[in-house]
Amino acid sequence: MTNFIIFTTQRSGSTVITRTLDAHPQIFCAGELLQTSNDIHHPEWHFPSRGFDSTSHAVQRLNKLINYPNLKFRVIPHIKKFYSTNAKGESARGFKLMFTHIKTAPHLWQYLKQSNTKAIVLIRRNVFKTTLSRYRKAENRVAHTATNVNAPSIRFTVPGELLIKQMRDLERVNKNLLQFSEGMDRLVIYYEDFGNWDSMMENIQRFLKVDVLPVKAVLQKVGAGKWQDEVENFSEIESLLKQNNFTQYLD
Repeated sequence: MTNFIIFTTQRSGSTVITRTLDAHPQIFCAGELLQTSNDIHHPEWHFPSRGFDSTSHAVQRLNKLINYPNLKFRVIPHIKKFYSTNAKGESARGFKLMFTHIKTAPHLWQYLKQSNTKAIVLIRRNVFKTTLSRYRKAENRVAHTATNVNAPSIRFTVPGELLIKQMRDLERVNKNLLQFSEGMDRLVIYYEDFGNWDSMMENIQRFLKVDVLPVKAVLQKVGAGKWQDEVENFSEIESLLKQNNFTQYLD
């Protein structure tokens, strides 16, 4: 049995990878096991929590404070239970782990490294597009679509100075994903390689030691058009990126 994690950050293609791997007959792949809500892939494995049922950001922050001791002392038993629950025919079992989870539960990372858990490290190199994708999701509330569904077309404005700060933060996160996973049995993949889907999925399956099967993406990204058509103040943002030496992301 291969135990693994998909180690990544938001808006980097992790949901597509998670659900596609889960469609493989020998792989069980869940969403964010440290997510306290049941809004994850395989909700039966969400982290048990206490608190108030509300979509309010203030209430959700309060719930995080309430659950911090719970997270500290129950996270490893939760992960152990997940890895020890194997169905017939399974050869690999894993879940999605965000870098932010490591900040709230650093002892989990030590456990994963000591238990020889494999890591699929998923990085989106273009932090500009990652950040824009987060703004788009905040506007239309749509993260992904089924392959036969068209996402609604929207236009939105991006705060320039905040965007630059968020891009710098994401560059640091991408470096941390690589640094934290050093010494682990890992496979590093990039969102930008999704264009070579079949080759990438073959490498992942071999890494997980399962039968190599043709697997198609079960979801497609939202907004496959040009960012210029969606961002109201794109010209302003483009100038700001050039001023801050971020022209490499304007492809």
